[in-house]
Amino acid sequence: MSQVMYRKWRPQGLSDLIGQEHVTRTIKQAVVQGRIAHAYLFCGPRGTGKTSTARILAKAVNCLSPHEGEPCNQCHICQAVIEGRSLDVIEIDAASQRGIDDVRDLIEFSKYGPSVAKFKIFIIDEVHMLSKQAFNGLLKTLEEPPSYLKFIFATTEIKKIPITVISRCQRFDLARVKSDLLLDFLKKI
Repeated sequence: MSQVMYRKWRPQGLSDLIGQEHVTRTIKQAVVQGRIAHAYLFCGPRGTGKTSTARILAKAVNCLSPHEGEPCNQCHICQAVIEGRSLDVIEIDAASQRGIDDVRDLIEFSKYGPSVAKFKIFIIDEVHMLSKQAFNGLLKTLEEPPSYLKFIFATTEIKKIPITVISRCQRFDLARVKSDLLLDFLKKI
């Protein structure tokens, strides 16, 4: 069975991200220093690496052998995240799970600590698709999360996210990748 290109070539480390050095430098330092925020917000146009950055961050903070802020991609925790089978890194698509009931389930699940990793991490992709009631339901947990819980949000439409949510996140704006950087990457492939 063939693998689609974006999965085969998806970045697995912060240094693999193209054209986002302003983001990767800050995240690496946070991981090295153990100063992980309780909530991150990655925003920018499609194809800039928001979800990839979220997954890499989830691996890096839970990795058993991180090196200079990068995940090792070898330990069983990194492998579980890469393969999408980690019980401690849950990725949700807000385009299809956008209601208050979905957020209530998430909040209920967040009451249980991580099973094997250091942190339980919720990655919510296309977070701007959550309903107003869902954002309101998420706010209390986002304001006062347990120490083991981290949120990582990704969005293409920052204007649709309530300011109350944005203000509780460490925000990173990912920029369009310059064509010469993309060309160099494509030559390597």
